[in-house]
Amino acid sequence: MSNQFEIEKTLALWKSHWQQAKLEWNPFLRLQEPIYCLSHQAAQKEGLTGSFAMIRLNDHRIVINLQEIVDSGLTKYAVEILAHEIGHHIFTPANLYDNAILLNRIRFALPGIEDRAPMVSNLYADFLINDKLQRITKLRMSEVYQAINSEDNFSEFWTLMMRTYEYLWRLNRGDLATNLSFHSKKIDADASLLASLVRSYSKNWIHGGGRFAVLLYPYLMEDNTFEDARKKILILLDAEDAGLGAIAISGMTEIDLEGYDQVIDMRKEALGLKEQEKDGLQTDRNKLGGQGPRNGYMGPGNYIDLMKQVNSKANEQLLVNTYYKEIALPYLIDFPVEISENITLDLPEGLETWDIGDAIEEVDWLQSAILSPTVIPGLTTQKRTYGSDSDNEVKENPLNVYIGIDCSGSMVNPIQNFSWPVLAATIISLSALRAGASVMGCLSGEPGEYLETKGFITDEVDLLTTLTSYLGTGYAYGIERLRKPFEEKPSVKSHIIIVTDNDIFSMLDADTQTSQTYWELAEIALKNAGGHGTMVLHSQPDYNKDLVIRLQKMGWNVYYVTNEDELLKFALEFSQQNYAYV
Repeated sequence: MSNQFEIEKTLALWKSHWQQAKLEWNPFLRLQEPIYCLSHQAAQKEGLTGSFAMIRLNDHRIVINLQEIVDSGLTKYAVEILAHEIGHHIFTPANLYDNAILLNRIRFALPGIEDRAPMVSNLYADFLINDKLQRITKLRMSEVYQAINSEDNFSEFWTLMMRTYEYLWRLNRGDLATNLSFHSKKIDADASLLASLVRSYSKNWIHGGGRFAVLLYPYLMEDNTFEDARKKILILLDAEDAGLGAIAISGMTEIDLEGYDQVIDMRKEALGLKEQEKDGLQTDRNKLGGQGPRNGYMGPGNYIDLMKQVNSKANEQLLVNTYYKEIALPYLIDFPVEISENITLDLPEGLETWDIGDAIEEVDWLQSAILSPTVIPGLTTQKRTYGSDSDNEVKENPLNVYIGIDCSGSMVNPIQNFSWPVLAATIISLSALRAGASVMGCLSGEPGEYLETKGFITDEVDLLTTLTSYLGTGYAYGIERLRKPFEEKPSVKSHIIIVTDNDIFSMLDADTQTSQTYWELAEIALKNAGGHGTMVLHSQPDYNKDLVIRLQKMGWNVYYVTNEDELLKFALEFSQQNYAYV
């Protein structure tokens, strides 16, 4: 067990080698000095457990557990280990975006065991970095592995890793894979393919991740095998949580078809088997489960799983908000406005001579008397000139928007499955906020529960958090929700949008336990809002025709959608036709 003197001596030694480690990559490299932890407790506070080193892409830091370094007999390998950690920052994964892309492509290759992706990604990056440092910069990476090798490490998976390094660095069998009891022709073949892959994709590593994961898949399929392998290899996992604490990463919602195409089994590739002979490991491209516009986006559940592998502490609600916002962004427009002319007042500006021929009422007798006690028309008589308090430009007033979404039991949970109503509401809401309007959002599944913003707001986070939530109660949108914002006439006109289905008519006919019916409330709310209202019905146009006509006579617009994806068209048409700039 290490003592404090040894640790402090190691600290001084490693600090002295920091500059040399940076020179192994680039003499102009600017990177903060590592955080050196003198105890396991200090390392745990930094988030480092299991391994002797880690990186953080969020703040571009390296963390070293010097107590673990001493205990593992790695004191003399300061340059090798520090250079390896630097490699994670400037080579692979290098940044949060590429880290997320690599994880996503590895997940494609691990169907059913996607939870193994961070470990596989870490090991793939290690191979790429270590091979460069061993072969090109001539560092002693092989000795580092010899130092941490022990009988306790060895398993079939550890043997595969060590045999791969033996192939990469042309070492003799047993130089690293010292426990011969795990050797087999299968491991030799797979290790040879892994070594070939690492060399082939050293300059284009993002494209090799899928192939790498496919080769490792059989060794990680069984839970018991995986847990055993992970326990033994934990000391190597220095970048598994590299994205911890990261903010949302843009550009990750779309399905990565290029990445999917690169999920190839090199075993079959080496045998010359054709692509159509893929087995169940690689899902048919038509079964990728694309959702949303053009079926081009991963589902929200998959997106959340991926982003939590990037950052395990990510807030799920903020991830859902980001998911729908990112899909909505290409469809946002400058939000429409209501046009009104300014009311102006005439303000006195100065004096000029009143002359014969001017209207007699324009004479300012007080100012004329001040100028001269003798009144001489056209000479001493004065009149006041006036100017406007406005430049008479047209003022553009964006309409506020109330968006009510039916969130009854028949609606999908937007966290688990893609929701077209939520996308449409997000497009309209973000357009309104961009134009300077306020938005009130409401989810309603009644009789049951409802969730609404605190009136009309401009806070994007609060708004999206409401719209992307889920109730799953009741059978329809509750008309009662219109009472609070529109029972009295608001100061600013609003357009009311309610996204629902035919069950809304059952709600309109329901007993209110008061003298006022829901039909009457719907009419009053529409009138007080300013006469702008759209009922979006997921329905066939010939259903409940008489009731639809009754709504239209009140002044409601009725927009039919027979498939939920038509809500995207509605969101765009609504903005263009009703509120576009003039």
